[in-house]
Amino acid sequence: MIIKTRNTLHENAIKTFTTHPEVAGTNVLRWANPNGFSASWAIQVGEVGEEQTEVVLLGTATVAGTAGTLTANTLYEHPTQTPIYAIKYNQVVFERSTIGTAGTATPMTSGSITYQADNIFTQFDDTSGSSTYAYRTYFRNSVLNQTTTESDWITSSGFSFYSLAKIRNRIKDKLWNPSFVDDDTIDDWINEWREELINAVINVNEDYTLGTVNVGFGTDGLGTITTADFSQMRRVWITYNGVDKYQSTKMNINDFYPDKVFSSTHPYHSFQGDSIILTKPSDTAGTAELVFYRFGNPLVNDTDELPVPMRTYTRSFTDYGVAQALYKDEKDTSADRKMAVLNNQKNDFVLNLGARDKTGPTNIDLVEPISGEDALY
Repeated sequence: MIIKTRNTLHENAIKTFTTHPEVAGTNVLRWANPNGFSASWAIQVGEVGEEQTEVVLLGTATVAGTAGTLTANTLYEHPTQTPIYAIKYNQVVFERSTIGTAGTATPMTSGSITYQADNIFTQFDDTSGSSTYAYRTYFRNSVLNQTTTESDWITSSGFSFYSLAKIRNRIKDKLWNPSFVDDDTIDDWINEWREELINAVINVNEDYTLGTVNVGFGTDGLGTITTADFSQMRRVWITYNGVDKYQSTKMNINDFYPDKVFSSTHPYHSFQGDSIILTKPSDTAGTAELVFYRFGNPLVNDTDELPVPMRTYTRSFTDYGVAQALYKDEKDTSADRKMAVLNNQKNDFVLNLGARDKTGPTNIDLVEPISGEDALY
């Protein structure tokens, strides 16, 4: 079973360039600026996916001056202005869990592979692998013995069609140069479009994206909303005994005097700041059951998936990413045309999701208006 991980270390790495043509078999690279490079770090010479791109290690001496000394000779020649990336790590470590994603991944025998920068992926052949196994990877510097955190799980089925990783890869496949933008930038574009769709639907259906949470409050009446995607309140019910629940009425913090008397069967609430709710009466602890507008959590991990209602609109996410890349490349006319198409896709999304409950009466549009005279015959 072939396990692959995308080579992305260069995307956030400091970069310089060769100042002279370098022949194959040299252990010295003449560069423009060594700032940000450190001793014993791995460096990538060339762009990811190019045939003569290679990864080498800097020596233990402090990095400075117009040239860097390597621990081994280069394999290929490199012309002037070849990019040099301070990627730090020279290995990919492949881990395996034989009981799927429920297990713990451990490094495999011979699973520490040299970072294959001459390809888009670094891959490992797990000859004893099974479709029921799950895998993780991390990067490692073999000299410093320093590592990154583990990746998300990799399974035989790969990332789902609706996952962040899959949408990101689809955007890269449509770009003329996948290294033109890094993964973090593409992820930001994907989340921008997710917010755009959510806000468009909320404008026509304010109940589109609601969440619920219970917030406990003490005898001071104060409770803290800790839900990460809380936006604003839709409805509040309050219970003081866990059984009887009463709908709370919104009030402003200046709408009552200190000696005002409140009834537990007709409670009130107000806000102090963004996440502190004040309930009245406040002589007894209780629970506020909130229904709130939520803006949703952004897609962060490779395995994170789009909300279910958006899954038939994945094309709009890839198109938005390509449009933003066009803007970044100052091809505004092409980007504007793609955004016009995207706006039509957004309108379709709003039309289909503006009214999510179709169990009630349906409005019928009149194709031809009827005049008063026509109604007499």
